Amino acid sequence: MTIKLLKLNRYPILKQLQIEEAIYRSPNSGNWVVINKGTPDPTIIVGVTGRADKLVHLEEAKKRNIDTIKRFTGGGTVVTDDDTLFITFIFDQEWFKTIYQAKDYYPRDIMKWSEHFYNNVFNNTNSSNSNHSLAPFSLMEHDYSYGTLKFGGNAQSFSRLKFIHHTSFLYDFKQDNMSALLKHPDKEPEYRKNRDHLSFLCKLKDRFKSQDEIADRVEKQLTQMPKSSIMRDDYHNIDDIKIQQVSIQDALQYLDIPHYKSNQIYDHNNLNWKDLE
Repeated sequence: MTIKLLKLNRYPILKQLQIEEAIYRSPNSGNWVVINKGTPDPTIIVGVTGRADKLVHLEEAKKRNIDTIKRFTGGGTVVTDDDTLFITFIFDQEWFKTIYQAKDYYPRDIMKWSEHFYNNVFNNTNSSNSNHSLAPFSLMEHDYSYGTLKFGGNAQSFSRLKFIHHTSFLYDFKQDNMSALLKHPDKEPEYRKNRDHLSFLCKLKDRFKSQDEIADRVEKQLTQMPKSSIMRDDYHNIDDIKIQQVSIQDALQYLDIPHYKSNQIYDHNNLNWKDLE
């Protein structure tokens, strides 16, 4: 059993999302994990059902020359930059159900699996930056947090054959961008309790010395699948999972395969979403 691992550094998040959608919509693309340490330019990302005018201070984004994009999956809104760590799982549903003998297969089941996966990444850290008196890692509704302070928001999508689960982890962020560009959403998780963005978020740099350290922990955890999962207790008949590192060229080829495309960018001149080539 093989997982293709694509490791990127400061790769533009819009291009990454286009690649991920192409892989997700290609039935024979296999199982993928994408790790991208930052996007070179600040970018606002909105979920597929999000209304830009309700979520983003668009005039301020235009003034700062910051793109607003709509990803092909759900989830909330975030300002990303070179201090955002992007991690994506794109798995074949039947493969995933087989190795975990999952009877139920719903978004909440994948969230539960991801909670356990990331618990082994974000808890029990020996990093020199770690403060063990701080709150432990937890899944708060659909967010990854330490206590009630969020550091990761995720989005999911499910097709007949595949699912994708991807997360924007806030290693660090520019406080001015976060507070000036994002509106307070009409709908919020209960645990947020009407807090503003800066009172609601925390930074992974306060726990880890670098994005590299977190990325290495994720990669190590991949080698423990499915042994690390609470979804399965019997591993005797499961082949070892092989991690195959691939190049960006291996991923780009899926863009040439005809597929439905739903990532968009906000057009400040026409005040609407614009499809991408």
